[in-house]
Amino acid sequence: MKKGKLVLICGDDEFLVEGAARERVNQLVPEAERAFGIEVVDGRCDTGDEVVRAVEACVESVRTPGFLGSSKVTWLRHARFLTGGGRVSESVAAKGAVERLTGWLKEGLLDGQALIITAEKVLRSSLFFKTCQQQGEVVDFGGGLKSWELERQAQERLERLLEAAGLSMDDEARQEFLTRVGFDTRLQVQELEKLGLYLGAVKHATAEAVREITSIGREAEAWDVLDAVGNRDAVALVGTLRRLGGQRGVGIKLAAMLEKNIRELLVLREAYDRKWVYGGKGGACGWSNSLPPEAAAVLAVLPVNPKTLQAWAMRRRLPHALNYTLQELRVARFRILELREKLVSTGLPELLLVETALLRIIGRPRAPAARAAAGAR
Repeated sequence: MKKGKLVLICGDDEFLVEGAARERVNQLVPEAERAFGIEVVDGRCDTGDEVVRAVEACVESVRTPGFLGSSKVTWLRHARFLTGGGRVSESVAAKGAVERLTGWLKEGLLDGQALIITAEKVLRSSLFFKTCQQQGEVVDFGGGLKSWELERQAQERLERLLEAAGLSMDDEARQEFLTRVGFDTRLQVQELEKLGLYLGAVKHATAEAVREITSIGREAEAWDVLDAVGNRDAVALVGTLRRLGGQRGVGIKLAAMLEKNIRELLVLREAYDRKWVYGGKGGACGWSNSLPPEAAAVLAVLPVNPKTLQAWAMRRRLPHALNYTLQELRVARFRILELREKLVSTGLPELLLVETALLRIIGRPRAPAARAAAGAR
């Protein structure tokens, strides 16, 4: 006996989730039958009773044949109550409704029945998730991923989006694009459309073109803070922090990014002083081809080996490292750790604490010759 079609699609990126759901709908319902062949049940529920009604409507819809025997798909959309941990999903009524839905799905859909469920997050360890895996198809775009995982996925996805848009970018332009736009797929698609219109017949985007046309987001402004600190540019720092005002939790986020950035600059500065790295401001730079054994041993135990930095990133960060002496960077790391403690232990405005700490780090830059002499000691 043939079974019906069950598809669970979940993940933080709404654009990907919605796109995959519409793709499945188009596969299951011929174009001529879509006017009557799709029934959407809204899963955005604010109470346990609403969850019960949504689940009942979903089951009833699946059991009801299509109009005059035509193909039909039921789409339980934005099923937030499957996330778990929230007030609504933890209510007795909602839990009971999900248990009944899970039990019904365990029996298997009948031939001709089709159900698509989309949700931002679904607990991977839940009985509901495992039932969907056993009885149907699960498309999991992930959720709660770490920043480096999100970045890796975004880089892989950008390749496909560029191909679809008929555009190309070099490595520096790609990183500039992701830094400015962020990892949300919908925003990436919109910004690529703008970029394509701007480029016209050229179709190849440079980093300069990306900076010229793409909209800058909060994530990019946070990276501008790192550039301002690296360049010891107090005016740019204060201006960027002003634009970031009004965001809750921005101080903690900035402190975490700054600590990671200062650690990387420390490694680069020490590597430069030991002549493991060549180059400087502008021009070619990179790692020596004949590193001593102790250099390889040190770099291998770091959380992220700086030798994996791409050429454009090396050209951008090495000048930042050379703007400080090794001792100044050690003091900077201490001040960032001190900042993180103040952010969670005092009631002072976050950005005031951040601005004060970073201005102390930037200080008054000395002449390049003085910095080089101090760094050599």
